[in-house]
Order: sequence, then C-alpha cells, then structure tokens
Amino acid sequence: MGPQTVTDALGAGPRTRSALGLFLALAGGLAALRIAGLIASPLDLHFDEAQYWYWSRSLELGYYSKPPLIAWTIAATTSLFGNGEWAVRLAAPIAHALGAVALFLLGRRLYGAAAGVWAGALWLTMPAVWLSSAIMSTDALVLPIWSFALYALWRLTEDRKVGWAVALGLAIGLGSLAKYAMLYFPLCAALAAVWSKPVRAALSPARIAIIAATALVVLGPHVVWNALNEFKTVQHTAANANVDGGFALHPQEFFEFLGSQAGVVGPVLFVALFALLARARRGTSEIDRFLIAFILPPLVIILMQALISRAHANWAAAAYPAAVLWIAGRLIASRIGRITLIAAMATQVALGAMVFAVGVRPQIADAIGLSDAIKRTRGWAETVDAIEAQARAAGADVIVVDHRALFFETAYYWRDRDGPPVRMWRIGETAQNHAEDIAPLQTGDGTRALIAHMEMRYLPLMRDDFVGFTPLGTFAQPLGGGEERGLAFSIGEGFAPARRDAAFAARRAAIERAP
Repeated sequence: MGPQTVTDALGAGPRTRSALGLFLALAGGLAALRIAGLIASPLDLHFDEAQYWYWSRSLELGYYSKPPLIAWTIAATTSLFGNGEWAVRLAAPIAHALGAVALFLLGRRLYGAAAGVWAGALWLTMPAVWLSSAIMSTDALVLPIWSFALYALWRLTEDRKVGWAVALGLAIGLGSLAKYAMLYFPLCAALAAVWSKPVRAALSPARIAIIAATALVVLGPHVVWNALNEFKTVQHTAANANVDGGFALHPQEFFEFLGSQAGVVGPVLFVALFALLARARRGTSEIDRFLIAFILPPLVIILMQALISRAHANWAAAAYPAAVLWIAGRLIASRIGRITLIAAMATQVALGAMVFAVGVRPQIADAIGLSDAIKRTRGWAETVDAIEAQARAAGADVIVVDHRALFFETAYYWRDRDGPPVRMWRIGETAQNHAEDIAPLQTGDGTRALIAHMEMRYLPLMRDDFVGFTPLGTFAQPLGGGEERGLAFSIGEGFAPARRDAAFAARRAAIERAP
C-alpha cells in the first residue's frame, strides 16, 4: 500500500471548509466564554496553582515536582496580563481549544468532516475538560500536545514525510516538559506499530531516529537539570505513585477509579467506550487498531496502579483524545449511534454548565451541597489578610507557616504587600516538599516570628524549636456551605531547632498515628 493511498483505503472523509469554519467558531466561542468565566470568577487559586505561579517568578529548566512548561506558560500569560487569578489560568481554555482543533483535523481525516466536528465537540464538553479549562494544571497543557502528536503520527502514516516525524518528535519532547505522562505516547505508538501495518511502515528505523533525536533536543536540557539536581522531579513523580512494593491488592481503589472515569468523560461516553472495546474483539479495522493502541495502555496501566496502590481520576486522561475520536467515528455511522452522540453531548453540556456556573457563582455549590468540592479555592486572600494583621500587631520580623499549601497561597496573596518574609518550617532533617526546599526557616531569618499553624497536631514539635513560644489563639475562615479553614497563631522567639534524631522521629510518628 503506497503512502498516498493509506488515507483513502482506511476510509478518511473529505475536507470541507464549512465544517472547519463551524468547528473553529465553536472552539473559539467556547474558549471566549471560558475566559470570560475566569475573569468573572471569585475563586482563589488552588494551592497547586499558587505553587506553579511561584515557580513562574524564576524560570528554570525544572522544578521540584513537575517539569517546567507550566511555569513557563504562566510566566508568559502573567507578563502580558498581570498576576490576577484569571491570568494565571488563561492558558488552560486556550490550550484545550487548540487541542480540540487537532482532534477535529484528525477525526476529519479518519472518518469524515462530521465525525471531526463531533470528536472536537465531545472533547470540549467533556466534564474533565470543563474543569481543566477553569484551573491551571499540567493536564491542560499535556492533553492538547498529545492530541497534536496523535495527528502528527497519523499524517506520518499517510505520507511518510520527514516533516511529520520532526513534528511528532517536537510534540513528544514538549509534552514531556508539561507532564511525564506524555511518555506513554511512545509505548502507545509501539503498540500501534505492532497492530497496524501502515503505522509499522511509517515508523521505520530512520524515522524513529529523527523522532527520538528531535524529542531529545527539546527534552534534553530538562534531563540534564534533573541529573544536576538529584533527579528531584523524577523522584517526586515516582513517589507519587505510592507503590509500597507489597503484594496486597486494593479492589476498592480499582473500582473507585474505574467509576471515576464516568465523571472524567461523562457517563454516556464512558458506557459507549467500554461497549466499543467489548465489541472490538470481533474484528477491527486499521483505524480501530490505531486508536485502540492509544486508549488501552494508559487506561490499563492506571487501572493496575489503582489495584495495587491508588490512582487519581485524571491519571488515565491520556487515553481519552483517541477515545473521543474512536467513539465519534464509530457512532456517527448508525442512527442509534448518532442518537447516542446527541445524548452524550446533552449530558456533557448540562454537566459543564453546572461546572461553569459554580466557577462564576460559588454560592451555587453551597446551595446544592458541593461546598467541599471547591473549598480549596476559597478564602485564601482573607486568610492572608488575617496573617498580615496578626504579624503587624505582634511586631513580627518573619512569618512562619507549617504547610506547603499555606506557604504558596501566602506567597501569592502576599506578593504586593510590604512586610516580613514568609518562611516554611521544616519538620524533617531534609526537605520533604518544595516549600521546605526553597524557603526553610533558618536562624538568621528573624528574632520574632509570627507562626501560622495549619497542621495544629505538630504544634508541640514546633514549640521545641524556639527559645520562647507564646500561643496567641485561633482563627477560622468561613469557606461557604458550613466549611471553614482553621489556623492557630503563636509567637516564636529565638529559633533554635531541636535535633531531628530518633527521639524526634518517634514523637512525630506517635502524633501521626494518633486518630
């Protein structure tokens, strides 16, 4: 089969300008709506977002727990539009819109223009994408890049041009700078080559060398940074998997993760995906095998991770660009399939409207009992106001916090204020998170510290790190719906940290074992 005939043989549909115009209008309009929602939203930054913003103040080739692309992206948007919450999050809806364009283009080539529109629209309205467009996360960057990589690989399969090999290498390298989950892509591509003769022909040794070399040019500096910094990012990513090395299975975690995927893609698409996978055993086309190769590995790997340890709902998100393409392409061919697509879209738009409404008016979450879902993005500015008032009243020359969330939120909402520096109390001998690594409290940081306790259980340990220690009382920040954030304040004088020896470790372990 010649390179120019692969598309025709596999049933790719025609290109239509009207479909492209329709889809660009849809993607652009939805992105504009989401940006307007970001500007209107009163929600504060989640502490992960605050941490990424903190990183963006100093551009590096890597950071403690994530590759650098998210910090670089935030640096770009905030340099243009300031440091407001909406500007920190601005790239998320734009990136998802661009990723949907890649899915439209690939869907159009695989199944026709109508399928391309459906694939892109399904992606844009997935519940997880509604949420991911409202916060700044690594998923908001890696998933669009994954979609472009998928498109580049298919174009390489069609015409074997070196430019598509270079584009694929760039996408793999750039995606890996967003999130290491991009490294599933070569595994999926290898499986696609095993299952599909056209893909296998496209991935010749010479083209693989071009793809790998291009990816390494992009990713190489980050690899060097990791090597020079004790592979911090890699170690954190491995530790986050939380595999204890035992043989115990956790079926409850397995089924909880599996069920959570209905919330990621929407309940109708969830059922449709597994129905198609069940039917795929009876025979598949080249296109089916190509897309299934990019669905199964992330999904199966994370299902196994959930079974032996734990897994967050978004960890298998790399499976879903190919999944929406496959679902749209297969279902559009039949009447019942088209009805299913309409039902999926209606369900996803309804769920998305709720997510959007809660982002703009959080009181809706309070009214329907979902306050807990957004409490980590509320009340941080007011919490920092309370810390500032306590610091000024106490005449403190340094502010000390005991939780990384409180550190990064304080760093963000303290950014334009005159006052003492913010430092992180280190509970162990060595840093256990990025805040402890970059801003630990040291003996020269001040003589009178205002301490904001978020981890009240560790207060007895912190007391022993100061010559003088005076509790000031507690503070509760309402978060809506009956939720609140509790802090305690103390004054610490003469920082003289106790030895982190076996006795200290035993005291800490006893505190952490206590109910």
